[in-house]
Amino acid sequence: MSNLTDYEIQRRRELTQKLYDNTITPSEAQELTEILEKEKKIAEERDEVLALVGIVLLLGMAAYFLSKK
Repeated sequence: MSNLTDYEIQRRRELTQKLYDNTITPSEAQELTEILEKEKKIAEERDEVLALVGIVLLLGMAAYFLSKK
């Protein structure tokens, strides 16, 4: 799998901050989930355990947000 694009990296940063600030919309949370799933696959292929832990935590936060909306 290819790396995240520059746009995806920037968007992940923006959306993660919005998630932390609790200002993310459901569509943005879905977009963040899609980016994180791609990043998770990349980390799995590279055996990057610490990155996987962080990604899974963010996925959990996004899923929790989506379940409340």
